[in-house]
Amino acid sequence: MWLRYGIDQDKTLVPIEDVPRGKTQLRCPYCEGELTAKKGRRNEHHFAHTHETCRQVNRSDRLLPTLPLYDNFNIWLTGKEFQQLKDLWNRYGIKDKGIPVKEVPSILIREKLLERNTYRYGGEYQFTKLGKIPVGALSLMLFNQVQEPMLLEKLQQLEKNVQVAYLEDSPNFNECLRDLQIYHAEFRKILSNTLYYLQIDTSGGNSIYKIGVTRRDIEARVAEIKNDLASHFENVSIKVLGTWPHRGNIEKYFKYRYSFFHISIGNLTEYYNFFTPEEAKTVLRDLRRMQLKGLSKIEVDILEGNPSWIEQLIAEQEKASRRSDAIKTGMERAKNWGQHVGRPSVSESPEEFLAKPSSQKVIAALNEGLSLRKAAEKADVAINTVRKVKASLNKN
Repeated sequence: MWLRYGIDQDKTLVPIEDVPRGKTQLRCPYCEGELTAKKGRRNEHHFAHTHETCRQVNRSDRLLPTLPLYDNFNIWLTGKEFQQLKDLWNRYGIKDKGIPVKEVPSILIREKLLERNTYRYGGEYQFTKLGKIPVGALSLMLFNQVQEPMLLEKLQQLEKNVQVAYLEDSPNFNECLRDLQIYHAEFRKILSNTLYYLQIDTSGGNSIYKIGVTRRDIEARVAEIKNDLASHFENVSIKVLGTWPHRGNIEKYFKYRYSFFHISIGNLTEYYNFFTPEEAKTVLRDLRRMQLKGLSKIEVDILEGNPSWIEQLIAEQEKASRRSDAIKTGMERAKNWGQHVGRPSVSESPEEFLAKPSSQKVIAALNEGLSLRKAAEKADVAINTVRKVKASLNKN
């Protein structure tokens, strides 16, 4: 269910959000097969092949061009391994106790979810920052510190894949290029979104909270939410507790981390009800501890929709190659028509040749009695030019 983009007739990526449910005119970015938009209420919206699913879409999850730690927080663990990690957290991690060596599965070390710390009381192993994410124990601020380098590392790997495939004229070049373009589109989506957090006071005197992302002004989004809640509450008052530009990456981890407090209001989602005011304040502190997102040059280019450096380089090389091919074709056509190809021939008299500044330098060097080689060095010309000057002088 990861394919969220199709391509139109111009080969432009079109996101699932921009099309209605059902059969579409779009094609698969990889095989150009027909696509159907799956937009139900239970599963995340995505494209599916109308007929047989292609190999590229059926790849292993680790090979897909998805954003790291965006909508998958179990770090590719199996169900059994995930349960082992949760058990270790409940027995040791939540109490900040060391984990005995004999209880540590090797897979959790290989995946860098646990690390050795010989100074730990009671056991040599402890949870890493990455290891705390599957159990929802890492703060939002630290989550950003873990995820952001991973986002850029994967981007660099996808760019390298495209470069190697292009240089080797590999048959999977189109697959690598589409992977990069889809990753760019997903990256741009989270950078272009603003995370918001709302407190909603209802007519019953209760306070509920909402997390979400938007590309519009927050006032417009609040008005829309108020209208959605009108059929469920007689009166609502909405207070914006915070907005965080370019933090679209946080929304899904917030939902994962605080899933215990999640409530549904009819068909409406993304609402939370905390049991005590202290719990609500703790969650707000978690959000407010996040640093403002500063954009790097790479992220600015992504946000502005600019092609990656490797796409620009390939485009330049393809343009130069087409120009070279056009020149060669034109020269061949001219030859077939009996036309002269190359620089136009220009007749030059001996007097005109000897009057040139370079020739005058050669003459001055020869008058000093220098050898041909020394004269060429002093006049900064080729030795054959010196021979030509000398021959013209002898003729005159």
